[in-house]
Amino acid sequence: MEKETRIGVVLCTCGNRLSSKIDFDSLKKYAESLPGVAKVIVTKDFCKSPEKQASEFKGKVDALIFGGCSERSSLQFNEDRIEKLMVSLGLDPAAWETVNLREQCFYIHDNLEQINRKAKDMLLMAYEKVKTNVPALKEEIKKKVLVVGGGVAGQRCAQALADLGVETTLVEEKPYLGGNAARIALLWQSEYSPSVCTSECVIPVVGRDTMLRDNIKVMVNSEVVGVTKEKGDFKVRILQKAQKVDPTKCVSCGECAKVCPVEIPNPFNLGKTKRKAIDKDFPLAIPDSYNIVDSACTECGKCVEVCPTGAIDLKAEDKYVEDEFGAVVIATGITGKDMSVYEELGYKYPEVVTLFEYERFVANNFFGKKPKEIAFVLCKKDAEGYCSRLCCLATVKDAALLAQNHPDVKVKVFYKSLRTTGRAFEELRRRAEKGGVEFIQAPVERIEKENGKLKIKSPAGTFTVDMAVLAEPLVPAQLKLTRMLDVQTDKFGFPIEFQPRVINPLETYVERVFVAGSAKGFKDVQESIESGLGAAVKVYKALKGETKKYYSEIIQEKCSRCETCLMCCPHGAISLKKRENGEEPFVEIDPNLCRGCGLCYSACPSKAIKFSNLEDRQLIRMAEVAFKNLPEGQPRILAFLCYWCAYGAADLMGIKLKEKLPENFRSIRVRCSASLSLDVIAEIIERDLADGIIVAGCPKDNCHHIWGNYMQENRIEMFNESLKLLGVKDKVVRWEYMGVPQGKKLANAIREVNETLLKVKGGCHV
Repeated sequence: MEKETRIGVVLCTCGNRLSSKIDFDSLKKYAESLPGVAKVIVTKDFCKSPEKQASEFKGKVDALIFGGCSERSSLQFNEDRIEKLMVSLGLDPAAWETVNLREQCFYIHDNLEQINRKAKDMLLMAYEKVKTNVPALKEEIKKKVLVVGGGVAGQRCAQALADLGVETTLVEEKPYLGGNAARIALLWQSEYSPSVCTSECVIPVVGRDTMLRDNIKVMVNSEVVGVTKEKGDFKVRILQKAQKVDPTKCVSCGECAKVCPVEIPNPFNLGKTKRKAIDKDFPLAIPDSYNIVDSACTECGKCVEVCPTGAIDLKAEDKYVEDEFGAVVIATGITGKDMSVYEELGYKYPEVVTLFEYERFVANNFFGKKPKEIAFVLCKKDAEGYCSRLCCLATVKDAALLAQNHPDVKVKVFYKSLRTTGRAFEELRRRAEKGGVEFIQAPVERIEKENGKLKIKSPAGTFTVDMAVLAEPLVPAQLKLTRMLDVQTDKFGFPIEFQPRVINPLETYVERVFVAGSAKGFKDVQESIESGLGAAVKVYKALKGETKKYYSEIIQEKCSRCETCLMCCPHGAISLKKRENGEEPFVEIDPNLCRGCGLCYSACPSKAIKFSNLEDRQLIRMAEVAFKNLPEGQPRILAFLCYWCAYGAADLMGIKLKEKLPENFRSIRVRCSASLSLDVIAEIIERDLADGIIVAGCPKDNCHHIWGNYMQENRIEMFNESLKLLGVKDKVVRWEYMGVPQGKKLANAIREVNETLLKVKGGCHV
C-alpha cells in the first residue's frame, strides 16, 4: 500500500474536550505537511455521524488515520465501527490506523508542550504504519455445517441451522438419536421445576423433528475418521457402517424380527433384556427403522424373505463419505468413567451399578427384582479433581422418585457435600427427606458382599443394602475428534472456549469449530438444548465469513520445515501437508483459519512467515519516529501492549484511575504479546531507538492465545540475561502480566522504568 498511497486524516476533539490540552490547528498543519496526506478534517463529534462526515474522503483517499479516542476502548467508535465505515467509503478494511489522543495522551499527561509533542509523534507512528498496510483477507467459506453427536444438543443445533436455511449433516455413532437422554427414564424439566418428563415422550419428539426437517442429512451408525483443513473449510471423512436395513424403505413393521432365529442380550438395557439380531434398540428409537447387529447375524435370509418393502440387503458394506464443511459443531456429550478403577467400591458385583445404569433399572421396573434397600454413593470429586455437577442432582431426583413411587424401598444417600443447586433440587431433596430417604454425610470407604448382601462401610457405620448406585465421575465421551480438529482442551479433555470465555461461550480456539451441550461441560437436557440453539446462531454468523486485518502466511521458498510454527499455533491453523508426488511434506498456514495471534511469526527461525499489518519492519518504522518530537535527554519509553488486556489497561490509566505519567511514554498495540519478536527489541536497542521497553501481555491463565504470554515472559527473561552478559546497563527491557483492571500496575511500571533510566550514568537522561 506504500506506493502512491493517498491518506486522509480525521482529528476529533471529542466535543472540544481534547482541545483544552491539544492544539488541533497545529496538529492539522503537521498532518498536512506529511507526504501523501490528501486531506485533513477536524471535527468535534465524529463518532455520531462518521459516514456523513467522512463522505468527503470518498474516491479521494486510499487510507485513513483517525485521531481521537481509542479503537480498543471507545464505546462508540471501536475498530468494528471503523471497519464498517471503511466499507461504506469503498476503502479496504485494513487501510486504517488510529491515534489514541484521548485515552493515552490527553487523560494521562498535563504538560501542554509535551502533550502536543507526543500527539505529533503518535500521528507519525500511525502514518508510517498505514503506508505499509496490506489489504485485508475476506474469508470465502462453504455454507455447510457438520454437527457431530446426535444427542439433544446436536439435534437442536442442526434443526435451528436447517430452519435458517443452512445445509447440515448430523453424524451419530449409535444406530439411534437421543444420546444420553434416551437412556434416562425420567428427565427433570429444569432447575426451577421439581417435576419430571419421560424420555419416551421427549426423545421421539426431538428425533422426529430432526428426521422431518429439510436441510438435515442424518448419518447414524457413523463416525468421523479423518479431518483435513483446506482453504478455510474442513474436509471430513466419515465412516458409515453398512446400512443393511435401508431407513428410506423400512416401515418398522417388525416382521423381520419375528422370523429372526437369533436372540442376543440388548446392550441398551445392560444386556438384561433380549433383542433379535435384526431389531430396534428400543421401541421408540429414531430413525424409525430396524438395524442388524453384524456380529450376531447368520445371514440366513429369513428377514429378507418377509420384508414387505425390500428394505434389507445383507450384502451391504461399510462406506466412506467425504464432504467439505465451513463449520463444525462438537456435540458428542459425556459418559461415565469406568468405576472398576475404584476397586474399594465393589463395582465388580452385579448389585453395584452406576447412576447411568440405574436409569435402565428404573425404566424396566428393576427387571422384576426390586431391591428392598438401596444406597446411593456420592462422590469422587477429590480423586478426579473436579465436581461433575449433575450427580447430586440426579441422585436427589432418583431418591425423591423412589420415595414417591416405591415407599416400601429403604433409601440411603451417602455424601460428602450435597450440592442441590437451584430451586427444583432443594425441593426434591425436601420431598425425599419427607418420604423417608436417609441422607448420611459420610464417605463410603468400602463396599463388600457377604451372604448375598452388600455391606457399605463408612465412618458413620456399616450398612446392609441390596443395591448400591455409584455416582460415576463424568468425562468427555470422546477425544479423537477434538484431536483431529486440533481443538485445545483442558487437562480433563473438555474443549477450552476462546478467551474471553465469559463472552465467547461455545467457541473453541479453532475458528468455526464450536462445542455444544455437555461436550463442553456438565449440562442437563434443557441446558444442552439451550447450548445447541446458541451454537446454531454463532455458526450462522460465522458462515458469513470475516474480514481479517491480521493473518499469517508461509513463504514456502524460505521455510526450513522445522515445524516450530506448528508447535506454537494454539488455533489449529497450521498443518503438515502431503505432496501429491510423494516428496517431503510441507507446512501450510491457512489464513482463513488464522486468528492473527502472530505466535508463529515471531517464533519462525527462518523468517519464512508473513504477518499482515504487524510485520517487524512496520514496528521498527513506528519506533523510528516514536520520539521524533521528544526533547533530547529525556528517557524514551516504548511499550508494546497486547491487543486486548494490556492495551485496555493502558486506556484506563487516566480516564478511570486518574494516573499521571511522564510524557516520554509511547505505546504500540500488538496482537498477542508473543507476536513481538526479540529481533525487533534487539534492533530497537542496537539502533538506540528507545531506552526502555515494556512488553505487557494478558494475565496468567487468561491469554487470548493460551500460552502466548508465557512464551513472551520466557523470551524476555532470556533476552535480559543476554543483555547482562553483554554488559548493557543503560537499557531496560521489562515484562509485565497485565489485566484490563491493572492500569495502576502499568502506570507504576512506566514510572519505575522512567526513574531507573533517569539514574543511568549519573542522570545523563535528565
